[in-house]
Amino acid sequence: MEQNPTSTNAQTASAKPQLTKPQLWLLGGALLIGIALEIWLEQDFYFTYSILWLVTLAVFVAFNWKRVISNKTVLALILPTLVLCGILMFDYENNELLGFTMLAIPALLITIGVFTTQNIAYKREGKAALGVLRAVFVKPFSAIGMYFRAYAGVLGGKSSTQKRHGWIGFAIGLPLMVVVLALLAGADAGMNRLLGSWIQDINLWNWFWRVVVVFVSSMLFYSLFFNLSWGKQDADLVPVRQNWKLAGPGVVMILLLLAYALFTYVQFTYLFGGTLPVDLTYSEYARDGFGQFVAVTLINFTLLGLSLSKSEPGRAIKALQTLLIAASLIVLASAAWRMLLYVGAYGLTIRRVLPLWLMIYFVFLAVVGVVRVYREKTPFLRIGAFALAYWYAAFLCIDWNSVMHIYNVSRYLAG
Repeated sequence: MEQNPTSTNAQTASAKPQLTKPQLWLLGGALLIGIALEIWLEQDFYFTYSILWLVTLAVFVAFNWKRVISNKTVLALILPTLVLCGILMFDYENNELLGFTMLAIPALLITIGVFTTQNIAYKREGKAALGVLRAVFVKPFSAIGMYFRAYAGVLGGKSSTQKRHGWIGFAIGLPLMVVVLALLAGADAGMNRLLGSWIQDINLWNWFWRVVVVFVSSMLFYSLFFNLSWGKQDADLVPVRQNWKLAGPGVVMILLLLAYALFTYVQFTYLFGGTLPVDLTYSEYARDGFGQFVAVTLINFTLLGLSLSKSEPGRAIKALQTLLIAASLIVLASAAWRMLLYVGAYGLTIRRVLPLWLMIYFVFLAVVGVVRVYREKTPFLRIGAFALAYWYAAFLCIDWNSVMHIYNVSRYLAG
């Protein structure tokens, strides 16, 4: 009987394309990451935590080598990532910011993945944040089916259904055999004497959860890397025409600048002018409100980044952006002066050094912001992102205990 060509074509069109060799090899890399994660959970040690993320970085780079070495932003982010991993591996006992460092490493890796695989134009750099969110909450789950297809491909593909079923049977039958042997050893004295010591050395429950951790984690990492390496470009990251007029960001910045004008008057009257509000010491005035000032600075730079990426260029908007940066510098100067007064009263601690170090970074970011206002092609977000990574890595590399000891002793001797 002659086969219907229309039916044949429909079946061919509906057939899923075979995974390529790199997509199959990624399965081994994902399993390696899963095993590294399981080892870290078992050891609960910072050395193995660093190894986990170094293995993750190595797997990602191996499957995106050409794109990594051709991307200057990614290469700039890899170095501080390696520095932070090294600090956790060899100097974690002296790391005062251990928890933050542990969060910074995967955050840097996700940023590396987004900038490696997504086409982010300098005018749409703010959309990289959306790419990071998708890499965390969407991409580890949206290609899970490819993980199982990779297993099917590795175990024989379509050309060897019997072989594939044999491997599946082995994977199911081996743990069942161990369970049955354990039950028989508990039911029969002879079997217990033969297998007792061996069975006692195997904690079936622990091994079950180990397999679950490796399986689930490798599945999520495979889905994430598959989407990053071979998935479609995020539509939201593709450059589009800017459409914000002056009225939008301009009104927001004008209202904020009015508030900052009042704040500047108060600061020059009290803090910079040497006159304090009634019933307040320098240390109390310096300590109060410091966190709020940092939050205001973050709001300003966020608004600046949005206006730089979305607003149509023009003299009016550039003037407002410049004034916003100037207002941010006044807020930073007030916060820094307060903190210096506090340090002068009570000495240096790591919690007082870090804010001052962070404010130096904000000043640098303000300078980059001014350059970006008048030179449109300056990559504001990229420079800010990897400058922050280097700033934090440099902070961790400095022996602050010695610096604080020298300062506090000198201050004490000086009376």
